[in-house]
Amino acid sequence: MSETREAPFTVERAPFLWLAEREILRFVNIWQYTILGPVLATILFVIVFGSVLGRHVDTIDGIPYGQFIVPGLFAQAIVNVGFFNGTTSLFEARRDKYINDVFASPLRWWEINAALVVGGIARGLIVGLVVLAIALPLTHTGGFARPLVFVFGTLGVLVVAAQTGVIAGSLAKSLDHVYSMESIILLPLGFLGGIFYSVSQLPPVWDLLSRINPVFWLVQVERIGILGHADVSTAAALGVVWALAIGLSAWSAYIFGSNRLKD
Repeated sequence: MSETREAPFTVERAPFLWLAEREILRFVNIWQYTILGPVLATILFVIVFGSVLGRHVDTIDGIPYGQFIVPGLFAQAIVNVGFFNGTTSLFEARRDKYINDVFASPLRWWEINAALVVGGIARGLIVGLVVLAIALPLTHTGGFARPLVFVFGTLGVLVVAAQTGVIAGSLAKSLDHVYSMESIILLPLGFLGGIFYSVSQLPPVWDLLSRINPVFWLVQVERIGILGHADVSTAAALGVVWALAIGLSAWSAYIFGSNRLKD
């Protein structure tokens, strides 16, 4: 009597891809809130500030006001959704003890971190591209003045936003903490980051304070990529953005590598 043997177990997909897919589907399944909502909010800023108020505001460095604010609003949209994606996903995983199951799986800590970051990057990229697809024609902005700077700079902005959200999600103790981080830290940094004005118009003290603001550099690198120039040099903008991306990634890696999320 022949003995039947079961086929050996084979992994159909790497565990990292499963977790990354889960992070992407998490926001895609509720796209009305995670994608459409941020896009509409940003486009309203473009319409109100760019199309309406822009008629009564002088050009800035020879650029119509509506076009001038598009790169900053694009950066702000990426930062907001990247932050909220990582914060809510990781906080919920910690609150529901789901993160313990993930750490108990064959996934290594850096793969867990990378999957969360991929989710934030994917959401930021989708929202950002939709915003540009609407805002550029709406403000008659003619494409990208420096495409390579735009691509490399935007990648850095996406990493900064996603890692900031992951770090915030690891620190939040309640949903109140999640929303207070947005209202107390993220929102003020955005409005003081040069989205709606050029720092060259500010007194020296406020100019200096603006340059200390990390969001300022995210806005500048997008402005260079889309419009061709900004308040800082290309090398400085790219250097600071990627220094932030690397620094935040190192901090995030320390949190995950030291198993602090299990506490």
